[in-house]
Order: sequence, then structure tokens, then C-alpha cells
Amino acid sequence: MSRSFLERATKAARTSRIIVAFDPVFNPYAKPREERARERKNVALGMEKILQELAGIVAGAKIGVPAIFALGLDEIEELIESAGGGLIFICDSKMADIGHVNRLVAEQVFDVGFDALIIHAAVGRRGAIDEVVKLADERGKGVLGLCAMSHPGASEHLNRHMDELLGIAASAGVDGFVLPATFPDLITRARRAHPSSLILSPGVGVQGAPFGSAVSAGADFEIIGRSITGDPDPARRAREIAEAMRGAG
Repeated sequence: MSRSFLERATKAARTSRIIVAFDPVFNPYAKPREERARERKNVALGMEKILQELAGIVAGAKIGVPAIFALGLDEIEELIESAGGGLIFICDSKMADIGHVNRLVAEQVFDVGFDALIIHAAVGRRGAIDEVVKLADERGKGVLGLCAMSHPGASEHLNRHMDELLGIAASAGVDGFVLPATFPDLITRARRAHPSSLILSPGVGVQGAPFGSAVSAGADFEIIGRSITGDPDPARRAREIAEAMRGAG
């Protein structure tokens, strides 16, 4: 557990409970090779503009696989640098491998400037999560264990084992958990069992959970993507959502 990351996230939550999710819908490989660099740069500049508009409204940004594949880590490094340290950046690379591979990925993630990453708790502690937590502690970075998901199919298997996964992730020393706003009872259960851990919740907005519902259930942050990034005026929409969250809390 990284005390520096936990303190920073706790401080950020006093200002905003929103983590904006960036998953730009574009495929550079559908274009001729000579056009791809220009397309990447245009999308990256668009993301940078949105983050500038959201400064002071959101606490941070979660960047996932679609952006990592489409933009590349060099563009993402520039995006993080452009924020000037004012936001928490979380990498969601769908990490779920053996410890050696996890650490190789985590080193690159932290080197380009991410403050934390998400790892699937289902891979287990020994020789998997523990390798990443050790590196994160050395770097003063954060690790969040994904223990349940927001889509309907998660109830078929993954979410039924949430309590076990919470125990695995906690025993590895993660800073917190990723739990779905679409299943608020899971958030409440986790908060009771782990009162001092961070909880971040996706599934708000487009996936159906009301704004503020995850925070009301016990989450520290709600991860909100398309409801903000897909709006013609992201800053205005983020302010409206923040106000709705305050009313729900």
C-alpha cells in the first residue's frame, strides 16, 4: 500500500468525486499508415483540451486499453505531462497475468507518469498482484484491485466471488478496489469490510447507475466516461453531474 498515493487520492476526494474515463472511439489502423500519426495527434490534442476544461471539476482520469492501443504510450505520456500534476491518472490496462509480466507492464505504466493502475484480483496474490504492489510501493504509486464488474454478465461468475477477491487484493496490500455502481450492494458490503480502502466505481451514466449512487453506497469516486466526454460541453456536463452527486450524497 502506497501511503503517498492514498493520501493524495483522499485529498482529491474532498474536491471532486469524479474520475473521468477516457476511451476514445477511433481506430488509426483503419486509415492509411501515413495518416495515422496525424490522427493520433488530433485525438490526443482533443483529450488534452477536455482535461484542461475539466481542471478543478474532476479529480482524475482513467485511461484504458482503447486509448493505449490507439494512441500509444508516448502520446499518453505527453497527455499526462500536459496536466501538470493536477490530476490523478489511473491506467486500466486489463492487467491479469503472472507477476513477471505484470511488473514489466507496470514499470512502463509508472514510467510514463501514471499515478496508479488497476489489476484483476482474480489472478491471485502470490506471484501476481504482489509483484505489482512491491513495485508501486517503491515508486510511491497506487494499485487498485478489480473485484467485480458493471456489466450484466459479471453476475454469472465474477461478482459472486467478490468477497474472496476483496480478501485476495487486500492481503496483497492494494490501496483500494474497483467495484460496480450498477451493483451498489457490493460497494456497501466492501465498504463495511474494508473501511479504510479506496473504492472506485464505474457503471455510472451510460451503463445505467444514477450519478451519485455509488458514492451514496460507499464509494470514494465514480468513474464516468461517455456521459462527460461525449457531451458537446464536457465541463458544463461535469459540473451538472458533480451537483447531482452532491445532492445524492
